[in-house]
Amino acid sequence: MSDAKPPQVTNRLIDGLSRDDRKRLLQRSSTVDLTFGQILCEPRQAAQYAFFPLTGFISLVTALDGYPPLEMGLIGNEGMLGSTLVLGVDRAPLRAVVQGKGTALRICASKLRRQLHLSPSLLKALHRYQYVLMEQLAKSAACTHFHTLEARLARWLLMTHDRAHADHFHLTHAYLAGMLGVRRSGISVAAGRLQQRMLIRYTRGEISILDREGLETVCCECYDAANDDYARLLA
Repeated sequence: MSDAKPPQVTNRLIDGLSRDDRKRLLQRSSTVDLTFGQILCEPRQAAQYAFFPLTGFISLVTALDGYPPLEMGLIGNEGMLGSTLVLGVDRAPLRAVVQGKGTALRICASKLRRQLHLSPSLLKALHRYQYVLMEQLAKSAACTHFHTLEARLARWLLMTHDRAHADHFHLTHAYLAGMLGVRRSGISVAAGRLQQRMLIRYTRGEISILDREGLETVCCECYDAANDDYARLLA
């Protein structure tokens, strides 16, 4: 077994703050564990906390009566959960569910509001991140309607790979089907094609990324567009 230590992961939004703003925010935050399937907020309920993921990642899902939840966005250490607080809105529009266990920095909503008044670089970063997140949600809706399942699955795996900080993660057919809004049989076919091309290995819910560059050629343009938005406004 390798003795190599995993890379240290921080939150990219916090890293981009000025030194003083970063220090103040970290002093008022605590590190918490995120467990798979944990619901961090529900639509139209008041948000008590904001979360800045470190090693965990969070799905933003929407649900209609009679239908399973559909994933609209994904938040890892590039972003935060609770960005509507920047707009003066303390209620979330979507359910937030932990998709990848790990850790996050958590800050009370009232303390974050105070920091927004004290920290110009924090206010600027979160305003820009709110735009990036809106773009992600819009592209997700269009992608679900127009792009093939294989391309969408490749995009989703790349997004998960970026946020998992590992080449291996656990995701069942049933969970993938729910996140992408398709039948389980559709996931089996699409994942089977990616596996035949030696891009991934998928066995009993265990996914390994074998050829990231190959996945990038299969996925739709939505993946690069989202990354370009982030790089242009926040990197």
